[in-house]
Amino acid sequence: MTSWLTGAVLAICVAAPVAAQGTLDIGIFGTVESVEPLVVAGQRIVVPAGVPVLSALGPGRQILIGDTLAITANFDGAGLLARRMLEIFAIAGPVQNVEGERATILGSEVYLPQGSAVASGDWIVVSGFWSGAPVIARRLRKVEGTGLAQLTGVVEPAGARVRIGGSVVQNAPTPVDAFGGGVWILNGDASADGLRMRLMTKGVFAGQMDVELWQGHASAPVASQTYMIHGTAIHGAFAREADMPAPGAFVSVCAVDGRVRRTAPRGADPAIDRAMTLLGCAG
Repeated sequence: MTSWLTGAVLAICVAAPVAAQGTLDIGIFGTVESVEPLVVAGQRIVVPAGVPVLSALGPGRQILIGDTLAITANFDGAGLLARRMLEIFAIAGPVQNVEGERATILGSEVYLPQGSAVASGDWIVVSGFWSGAPVIARRLRKVEGTGLAQLTGVVEPAGARVRIGGSVVQNAPTPVDAFGGGVWILNGDASADGLRMRLMTKGVFAGQMDVELWQGHASAPVASQTYMIHGTAIHGAFAREADMPAPGAFVSVCAVDGRVRRTAPRGADPAIDRAMTLLGCAG
């Protein structure tokens, strides 16, 4: 990994400015739907001058429709004000093979956007979402000479090793306690079936959020009337299993402390309900 890339990845870990008093911290993870104004996961977000886009590809990134962002924002009761923006790649690395509209990268299957001109040997970064083991790409970029190999998602056991999606991760600890829960960004060197990890970062937002909005693909039931959003560690439940989203459905959900919520937890700040209404999750 080149020195400038290491610096770019480490910059992701830098804490964002502390939220203003009387505001909520809101995390938004999803697809860019509009650039001017910025709309991510259906939410219009004001971006103050001087708030950069943090990216493992380096500074000065131009955000485009279809990119995936993790935004830390302040909610003052009226709107959302960005204070940190992180570009997210579900997977990045060399294309091992291509078959129709599917490619294999780091051992994981990637469903390509229609009309993608991708060939074996190309090095690409993928904006998109996990749907079980494969990634459903929303946008991809070919990159030259970066050597960026990255996985973003939930770490799961794979025998004596661990994996994210269909990619095996070498040099990673077995998931216990703090490692294994939540979303991780893993960087390292590409291997035939995955990633030889060199650097790991937990979380995509700047600290603990009061409310989070996540986009992603719903899983099949993982327990009675319970499902999860692939790649996010967010779990939801319904009174009846029949009311849960269909497996693979693309959804937007609000979460508090890792659980899908439609109302604020008992005793929580009343402003959380107002935020959830703005985010379209209330009710």
